[in-house]
Amino acid sequence: MIRKSARAATRLAGAVGLSSLLYGAVRAHDGLGRLDDERRDRYVRRWARGLLRLFDVELVLDPPGFQPLPAHTPRPRMVVANHRSTLDVLLLLHLFGGHLLARGDMSRWPAMGELARAAGTVFVDRSDPLSGAAAVKRIGELLAKQRSIAVFPEGTTFEGDEVRPFHAGAFVAARRVRGEILPVGIAYEDPAAHYLDESIGAHGRRLVEAAKTRVAVAIGSPLDASHAKIDALRDATLAEVQRLVARARARLAR
Repeated sequence: MIRKSARAATRLAGAVGLSSLLYGAVRAHDGLGRLDDERRDRYVRRWARGLLRLFDVELVLDPPGFQPLPAHTPRPRMVVANHRSTLDVLLLLHLFGGHLLARGDMSRWPAMGELARAAGTVFVDRSDPLSGAAAVKRIGELLAKQRSIAVFPEGTTFEGDEVRPFHAGAFVAARRVRGEILPVGIAYEDPAAHYLDESIGAHGRRLVEAAKTRVAVAIGSPLDASHAKIDALRDATLAEVQRLVARARARLAR
């Protein structure tokens, strides 16, 4: 128990320190008019990598040897993944950079909301049609600038490997700009990493106390969003993410 408490205290202190550095650097460069997309990406990816190391997250990639992709893309790219843990955010920022679509209430979380805004997060309240329309518009703008954006179309976190039905909104944005969908499947070895029906504090406590968190991420081949109908594109992406989750789970078993 003492070791677990000491590990949690060390990680919390480290997370606060890293996050404070990111926030301070982004705000300073923004105030000087020097915060371009590339600079923000460098800071955010360093932050994500630093937290993954701090929390002792062992990342197993499929295909092995996959290298993080640049956030500026030759073609509009929307990364689509299943959602199981707050660690998913760090994983996708590390591997793909760019921006994330997050639930609207996250913008009001103490400290985390400000940090997410500094990192360029797009927020959406799925119960509010106006918020949904604004989010689709913003996603389209980022994709048109050839900025990668990652979304979790299940809308929230779930337990287990079953991928729940996807919301269609983000796919509308990808279709409008004739972009591509990059499907990703995520599987955690220990379900204790999942964000359940609980407070963010309870979830965070498990993560900082865990000795190690092992997770597999399987990356698929891009799907063309240029001509597909929205429902067909959404359903094809869901099926591919489900296949990739199974592949990630199999990778953990090796």
